[in-house]
Amino acid sequence: PQARWIRAIAMARVSSSQIVVQARTWLGTRYHHQGRLKKSAAGPGGVDCIGLIVGVADELGLQDGAGNPLSRADETDYSMYPERGRLVGCIEKYLRPIPLDKMSEGDVLLFRTFKDPQHVALLSIYPTGGLGLIHCNSSAGRVVEQPLSDTWRRMLTHAYRFKNKQLQSLK
Repeated sequence: PQARWIRAIAMARVSSSQIVVQARTWLGTRYHHQGRLKKSAAGPGGVDCIGLIVGVADELGLQDGAGNPLSRADETDYSMYPERGRLVGCIEKYLRPIPLDKMSEGDVLLFRTFKDPQHVALLSIYPTGGLGLIHCNSSAGRVVEQPLSDTWRRMLTHAYRFKNKQLQSLK
């Protein structure tokens, strides 16, 4: 009983702005398909779009509500190209879908770049105003933050939010 009480005290709620602040520490990390390594003094790291989300969740200690790290659900056996609903199915197992008109800072956005959704980003408040995206952009070759342009809005298919129970961090 005492261990459970101590664990409850140690848990802290992670805010949406903390998610964005943590994601910004990944800016400049180079693109690498299926990568999960953040840039550091030792090197440029390597990450892809879903790896960024997994890495941020891991650094913040986000858990699945049962005390397991949310990053434990990570999969790296995926193609660079869309796989008929696989990404949507995996995300919806762990995150709560929200209407596009209700999205806010810290939400995970899913985009269609070809036929099926295949790219994820975190929604931010862009430093110069308006909404922004923090994502690993393969065209840029690294993690970037950029405005949520009309082009990106046209490709937006889904928005997700971390569940309240996941935002309890043991760190």
